[in-house]
Amino acid sequence: MKMTEFFMRRPVLFWSLMAAILVAGVLAFVQMPKLEDPAVSAKQAMVVVAWPGAGAHEMELKVAQIMEDELRALPNVKKVKTECQNGSAMFTVEFQMTVLEKELEQHFDLLRRKVNDAASRLPQGCYSPVVVDDMMDVYGIFYALTADGYDYPEMYKYAKYLRRELLGVKGVKRINIIGNRDEVINIVLSKEQIARNGIVPTQIMSTLQAAGKTVDAGKYRSGDERIAIYVDSAVENEEDIRNLQIRTLDGKTMRLGDIARVERAFAEPQRNGFFVNGQPALAICMAMESSAIVPDVGAAVDVKLAEAMKNVPAGFHAEKIFFQPDKVNEAISSFMWNLVESVVIVILVLVFTMGLRSGLIIGFGLVLTVAVSFPILLVCGTTLQRISLGAFIVAMGMLVDNAVVIMDGILIDKKRGLGPKTYLYRIGRNTALPLLGATIIAASTFLCVYLSPDTAGEYAGDLFLVLCVSLLASWVLALVQVPICAKSWLPKREKTVGNGSGAIMNSPVHRVVRRAIGFLISYKKTTIAVAFSLLALCIFGMTKVKNLFFPDFDYKQFVVECFFPSATDADKVRDRLLEMSDRLEENPAIERVAVSQGSAPAHYCLVRPMTSGGDCYGELIVDCEDYNTVLEQIPAVRRQLREQYPDAYIRIRKYNFSISTSHTIEVEFAGPDPAVLRRLSAQAEEIMRRSPYIDAYSVQNSWKPTGKALVAEYMKQNALRSGIERSDVANALLAATDGMPVGVLNDQERMVMLNLQVRNEDGSRIKNLNEIPVWSMMNVHLSNEELQSALSGSKAMSELQDKVFRAVPLGTVIDDLRLDWDEDLVLRLNGQRVIEAECDPNPDNPYATPAKAVSSIQDEIEAIPLPDGYTMRWVGEGEVQGEAIGNLMKFVPITVFLILAILLLLFNDWRKVILILLCFPFVFCGITPSLLLSGQPMTFMAIIGMLGLIGMMVKNAIVLVDEIGRLQTEEKAAPYTAVVEATVSRVRPVLMASLTTIVGMIPLVGDPMYSSMAITIMGGLTVGTIITLVLLPLFYTALFRIRKPSNI
Repeated sequence: MKMTEFFMRRPVLFWSLMAAILVAGVLAFVQMPKLEDPAVSAKQAMVVVAWPGAGAHEMELKVAQIMEDELRALPNVKKVKTECQNGSAMFTVEFQMTVLEKELEQHFDLLRRKVNDAASRLPQGCYSPVVVDDMMDVYGIFYALTADGYDYPEMYKYAKYLRRELLGVKGVKRINIIGNRDEVINIVLSKEQIARNGIVPTQIMSTLQAAGKTVDAGKYRSGDERIAIYVDSAVENEEDIRNLQIRTLDGKTMRLGDIARVERAFAEPQRNGFFVNGQPALAICMAMESSAIVPDVGAAVDVKLAEAMKNVPAGFHAEKIFFQPDKVNEAISSFMWNLVESVVIVILVLVFTMGLRSGLIIGFGLVLTVAVSFPILLVCGTTLQRISLGAFIVAMGMLVDNAVVIMDGILIDKKRGLGPKTYLYRIGRNTALPLLGATIIAASTFLCVYLSPDTAGEYAGDLFLVLCVSLLASWVLALVQVPICAKSWLPKREKTVGNGSGAIMNSPVHRVVRRAIGFLISYKKTTIAVAFSLLALCIFGMTKVKNLFFPDFDYKQFVVECFFPSATDADKVRDRLLEMSDRLEENPAIERVAVSQGSAPAHYCLVRPMTSGGDCYGELIVDCEDYNTVLEQIPAVRRQLREQYPDAYIRIRKYNFSISTSHTIEVEFAGPDPAVLRRLSAQAEEIMRRSPYIDAYSVQNSWKPTGKALVAEYMKQNALRSGIERSDVANALLAATDGMPVGVLNDQERMVMLNLQVRNEDGSRIKNLNEIPVWSMMNVHLSNEELQSALSGSKAMSELQDKVFRAVPLGTVIDDLRLDWDEDLVLRLNGQRVIEAECDPNPDNPYATPAKAVSSIQDEIEAIPLPDGYTMRWVGEGEVQGEAIGNLMKFVPITVFLILAILLLLFNDWRKVILILLCFPFVFCGITPSLLLSGQPMTFMAIIGMLGLIGMMVKNAIVLVDEIGRLQTEEKAAPYTAVVEATVSRVRPVLMASLTTIVGMIPLVGDPMYSSMAITIMGGLTVGTIITLVLLPLFYTALFRIRKPSNI
């Protein structure tokens, strides 16, 4: 209390310090980095290896196994997930969450070295592996650029201009342009022209590759200088390609344009695209620096974009698709208003219950506590987001509690007629240590969240920091600010009511509590038996509460994922997506529909569901007026699209933290044989379809259905007689279908592919594959007579060149073209093949929570007999939830040890420690009825609310138990009297702390993410108040064998 006396003697210093705290709080609030939600690092990287022409199984055997051996040897690797598809393999390397963010770059460097080591052992024809290690970037500013009357090249030109301008905005880290159509230059040969005029495609290929290649010609010594020599590119546009000279065998030259059609066009089919309301668009996605103040960056981008748009032609429009700065402003504004509302409500409650002056003193301390916390949190590196602001609201009752205890003690001593030098200090001296211990315990209940090394812990870790700082600040201010303000704002003396506490604490509430305790102590055994029976009933009732670990975010947007059959043409996919968009736009409740073909446009949001995409994938990003409209429209949109597009797989996803799983419920089978894995998955899928809690439509497995494949059966003997190799057959087929890449043209900042195509004379595709011409430079087969004629000159070389470079029909070098079925996708995990049976809860069944859906199928699926060498495990949301809870539980012993240590230091009596711990389970008596009556699920945030409840109950219990002991030792009160009077003395502080917390939670009840936490705290604290005022004294008398005197 020396600090209180120090400031009592220096009021000018005290009030100056208070003013400085308020100013510092405002400045820190302005300068703190602002986010919608805490930044969560994705501790993973991706490696992509392309091998054109290879099947999924070939990628697995010849590429995946080599890369996996290297990647799994990396330190701190949690798992390596592999997706092998036709022509490519994708490896996702996930590191342990214990890897610190500052160490992550070192792990990525080591990853790149391992990949480079493995690259030399990959088969010939594989492209160099690409390492993607920027998966942590969130492209939170996402515009769509549309243009009336302009094609893709012009749109891309101005999109690049906008990117250059916007990269100059402070805080912008990276800008990607998504959705542009790739251009190609097609060199089209008719099948009749091949082998005419002494020209074969191989000569054209070598000419194009040589003409477009930049060659290092060494360095020229000139005196003391060495000057680099280069030979410039021969081709810069399609006209240069037409003018390329091709030399024939007899020495003649001819223009490429005379024997082939050279045209610039878009790549066919269109595999990627972005559209807004059916109109072609380009997505401009921006990632921000981690230290950026998001709303400020957003405002600067808006201003810069408005200026830049003045310099682009009329008809161009930039439209926000997802704008994180607006989300941050909405979240911060909403929670700041919630915080202000909570503070105002708390102050009003205090004013009405404790009097105007007392209420204002405590309310002023509450404002100071919040203000002083901001600068400290800024120094600690905490950001301002929904979790940190929500923590203040969670702590509202605890922040007030310290001040209420001190204020209540001052008022009681003042009414007893004690002088200022006594009543201003006595309560602080008596309760400073118990309050400090209770404050540390209240904060330490969140320690397990802070230490949890997973995404949930990283997301909610700021709760612990905010509570630590604000609760300790409230303790200091309660001991200093409350007495000083009481000295200044309260009248010096009050009329003496009497010396006995009974004369002072004799309001109707005090009398009711006194009588209730006396009555229940008389029936101690019965009351305790009833209490524990009620507890058992409520714990059983928790099994009836919905379990939804990840609550949804209240965004006015949702995503429709569309998976089409594996053989669907990409152009057909685009057309179907645009058709869906048009139909949804007819709905007046839907404001906008953006279409992304091939993949998600970008990771533009922390909780954005991501898929691997593909030619047969597309998604609709649907905007509504508000979140309630989203909830109304999702069932209607799901039903409409599933009915109108029965061949497509339609899945609707809201924004929440279950982004790492493709489905809510996933069962993983691992083993060597794909056929066995498919059989095991089929059994699990059949079980899933029978459950009423599962959406039968959503049941599928993670391996795509086997896809169609045409296999050319190469006849080696016949082909080699014609000089045709297997690679020649593949090149001919490629040229006759999609086109064969033969070079690259550098067009400003873009690379334009040169594509060799073989077509019919009229430009149409060759329908009969057996007629496709197959060529080779090696099919030189002349008889001796023909060779003698050529050497003697009796026959011109031009007469022989058609024979020398003849092409043969495909049908002569292959036995048959058969239709086969092959795996389009092979999944592996940590070096083993895996398949997942997947499903979602039934959206039409109100009781179909993820937990209920799993429990309905768990026993049957786990009873599926597994062959030797095969394993089964549950993954999906359940795995993520289990890991999160497991990581929380891992650090509970530390929290329990800390609580026990502080309680023993305070009381030095195990009976009092057990007494306080005994009250913990009874919070379920309030939580269970509250969640069941409100229909709220048990979420991660509800668990956070339970931790907060424990902290509040411990604070109340510590001060009550300490007061019982003080009355017995200092005032020599009888044990029974001490129990009753200590409880009565805590009536107002406990009721005030509970009431202020409960009313402070009211603004959060309507928030989708925080509503379950608010209901948990409000219900639990209502019962917690009864526990503190009734059950705790009862347990005390039972443990210490205190009997009610017969004369009372």
